[in-house]
Amino acid sequence: MDADEYRRMAAVEQTHWWYRSTRALLRQMIVNQLRQVTQSAPRRLLDAGCGTGAAGAWMSEFGSVIALDAEADALNLYRLAHPDARMIHGDISSIDLPDDYVNVALCVTVLYHAEVVDPQKAVNEMARVVIPGGVVCLMEPGVRRLRRSHDQVTHAARRFSRHELETLAANAGLDIIRSTGAYSFLVLPAWLKSRVERNTTSSDLDNNTSGLFGLLGLLARFERRILRVVSLPFGLSVIVVARKKS
Repeated sequence: MDADEYRRMAAVEQTHWWYRSTRALLRQMIVNQLRQVTQSAPRRLLDAGCGTGAAGAWMSEFGSVIALDAEADALNLYRLAHPDARMIHGDISSIDLPDDYVNVALCVTVLYHAEVVDPQKAVNEMARVVIPGGVVCLMEPGVRRLRRSHDQVTHAARRFSRHELETLAANAGLDIIRSTGAYSFLVLPAWLKSRVERNTTSSDLDNNTSGLFGLLGLLARFERRILRVVSLPFGLSVIVVARKKS
């Protein structure tokens, strides 16, 4: 990913509507599962492909966070904002941790990067380092055929359907707990935006931090209420929560 994008992420992680909504969504998806995971001392939580911590550093409320990323610039920015985390500079496809070591592995918008040559190998690694009964949560861009200007900045090589993300988890020997689309209300606007911005490069973080003066945040909150009851067939993001067999 472009180095400037990491600096953008760090600058807006507490204020941008998408990061705030995504943290709330991930809490909703995995906190109850986290509480069911066998307690270890201390509880260890892997933020896999962590970036600057905008999506996963909140897990420190539940234990000790291990922040893994291949980019030193990202880890430096993570350390500035979240100094208590343990940093690992390394490849998500070859995680420098023992087997059965962490209670939860969270991976947010990482597998779609061009730098991840084999997403299955990366998910296999997350499954390896999670303890039996532990949880792996994957959140990736959805709508496979969508290509946006933001994808150029983030070096996107692929997007995922729910089924594809489920298959990655299942092939790693994980049992699917939950699979759903998210940010479904953004699919049509994102498609229209992709038509207008064709053959251009720009970051979503450069503008609209407030989310249309709070409207997008309200829509995301309403969608989270729906997700408490049902799963959505598609979305601009797709999420799979899976458990390692005991």
